[in-house]
Amino acid sequence: MKIALDTQSTIGRKTGIGVYTARLLDALRRVGPQHEYCEIAWGRDPPMRLDRRLRWQQWELPRRARAVGAEVLHVPGFDAPWRKPCPVALTVHDLIGVLFPRNLPPVARFYWSRWLPHSIRWADRVIADSEHTRRDIVRLMGIPAERIVVIPLGVQPVFRPIHDATLLAALRQKYDLPPQIILYLGTLEPRKGLDTLVDAYAMLAGEGAHDLVIVGKRGWYSEGLFRQVTQLGLERRVHFTDYVPDEDVPGLLNLAEVFVFPSRYEGFGLPPLEAMACGTPVISSNAASLPEAVGEAGLLVPPDDAAALAGALHQILADGVLRDRLRDAGLRQAARFTWEATARRTLQVYQEMRR
Repeated sequence: MKIALDTQSTIGRKTGIGVYTARLLDALRRVGPQHEYCEIAWGRDPPMRLDRRLRWQQWELPRRARAVGAEVLHVPGFDAPWRKPCPVALTVHDLIGVLFPRNLPPVARFYWSRWLPHSIRWADRVIADSEHTRRDIVRLMGIPAERIVVIPLGVQPVFRPIHDATLLAALRQKYDLPPQIILYLGTLEPRKGLDTLVDAYAMLAGEGAHDLVIVGKRGWYSEGLFRQVTQLGLERRVHFTDYVPDEDVPGLLNLAEVFVFPSRYEGFGLPPLEAMACGTPVISSNAASLPEAVGEAGLLVPPDDAAALAGALHQILADGVLRDRLRDAGLRQAARFTWEATARRTLQVYQEMRR
């Protein structure tokens, strides 16, 4: 079977969709080497302007899929083409644009909250990362549940406990990190709940030696986060690394005493699982799909509740027995999610669409 995949999101600094696309494609080639995989990309470094994105998704992508003779086209994110060259599978990671339109700039708001949800209906099969996202698609888009298949994401083997002290010391020096850290990793935008994390950290900053390290590139409306840190007088205790390359992420997760993910909404929530796979205790919000990923292997707190988050942080940092228990539970939970399993279930979708 000749399978075309839109790999535009893997060019440049990858966000969640780019990571998903790259890891899925690698796993597909491992579990289904008998198939031919055609990578189709515009070739420009994102982000693309809205007009270019629409041109790519609706004109160039289907044209190139037709040119290579694709039997199935998989769009791992964004919108499905109206003029389909062959059966189309579309992965819908979340409906953030519909649920949180005010977090988006005006032009992006039109694309994410109006156009993209409409285009979901053009896909032959919809792949959702979680049961929560599937329910959102049914409820908000009116798409029949039988057209949607839930396929969770996976954790790469590179995410594991690292015992090489020299490697970890070099990474700490590279990013000028203090000896003991609380870590967040992800895009900096309002939906991620970083304002709640900073407020919670401010309640604890005088209690111990742990600094807060925030890893990730700046997203929409991130300026307020930096003002908040300054207003609270935390400039010396809160460290921003900006975007970091993929190869440094497992080491950073290993350096953390605790990983915190206070997001208000996630379609799946891969960073907490990757932290667990590294043996790092996790605190997460209990919003949206995150309980599906974290299970009972981390501490769950309500989103927007800084006091609850501060309490969970204090509890983990003060209790070594709890940290050990969460470490062991997290390793077991993360082991349940593999990219090979994701790829096998995705191949089943491709095969079903050709029948």
